[in-house]
Amino acid sequence: MATFNGAAYIGEQLDSLINQTYRYWQLVVHDDGSADDTVAIVSEYCARDPRITLLTDGISNRGAAGNYLHLLNEVRSDLFLFCDQDDIWLPHKVERMVEVISSIQEPALVYANGYFYQSGSVRHQKTTTIHPRTLRDSLFFNSGIQGCSTIINVQLLALLKPFPDQVAMHDHLLTMAAVAFGKIMYIDEVLTWYRQHDRNVTGNQKLGFNSKLQSFFTNGVPVVDVAHFTANKAFYNQYHALLNDGHKKLFQAYFEYVYTRSSWKRLLLVLKNGFSLGDKKGVLLLKTMLRKPIG
Repeated sequence: MATFNGAAYIGEQLDSLINQTYRYWQLVVHDDGSADDTVAIVSEYCARDPRITLLTDGISNRGAAGNYLHLLNEVRSDLFLFCDQDDIWLPHKVERMVEVISSIQEPALVYANGYFYQSGSVRHQKTTTIHPRTLRDSLFFNSGIQGCSTIINVQLLALLKPFPDQVAMHDHLLTMAAVAFGKIMYIDEVLTWYRQHDRNVTGNQKLGFNSKLQSFFTNGVPVVDVAHFTANKAFYNQYHALLNDGHKKLFQAYFEYVYTRSSWKRLLLVLKNGFSLGDKKGVLLLKTMLRKPIG
C-alpha cells in the first residue's frame, strides 16, 4: 500500500483487509510524506495486527507510481497485490485472486472488477470496461488495468527489473509487461468498492453513461496521452531485447501513428495493424477521426 494524506478513509480499507477470508497475507505500507494522520493510523493498525508493517526509510515525494515501484523493489514475495489507501475490498477478494493466479506458471497478471463507491453508497457501475489482452489492443490504452484490481506473480516482476526511468503509472507498466511477455486473465467478478472523492490521487472518473458519452465528444483529449507515449517509448527501449519481432513492429507502427501528420495514414495504420482500444474495436477508429494524435 502506497499512502499519501489518506487519513480520512484508510481505516476502512485496513479493516477490509483484516476481514479477508484469506488469512496468509502481509501488508507493507510506505508513506510518501503525508501531512495528516495517515502514518499514525497505520502505526495503530501495525500494533493491532502483526501482518501489517510500515516501511520507514526516510524516502518520500515520489508520487503514486514511484511509491509503488519503490515498494516492489523492497518487498519479497511470490505474489503481489496493490492496495489503494481509500478503497474497500470485499471479504473474499484476496482468496479468489490467489486461487486464480496460483494455477498459472508463466508470468501473469490477473484482475477483477469493482463498483464505484461514492459518499457512502455503492454505485453499480463497473470500474473496468476496457479489457486488453494483447499488445495490439494495449498500446493506445493510455492507462493500465487498474492497479487496485490486480495481482501479479514474481515471474512477471522479475522480467521488469530494473524498471524504466520513465513510467506513467505502475499499473500501466505492469499491464504492458503482461501483454508483451506473459499472460493476462480477467475474473468477471466485483471484488472491490472503488472510492470516488475530490482528493483521489488517480482514477477520478465520470459516472453514468450520459456523462461518459458527453465527455468522449467534448473533452478534447488527444488519441495518445503524452505521459503514456513517453512511458511506452521507455518500455520499448528498456525491454527491446525481450520483445519478439511482431511486437517490435507494433511498437514501430504506434510510433509512426503519433509522428505522421496524415489522418488517413493514421487510419490505415490502425486498420493494417489491427490496433484497438482494449476490446473496443471501433473506438480507436472513431478517436482517430475526431481527435488530434497526441497532445
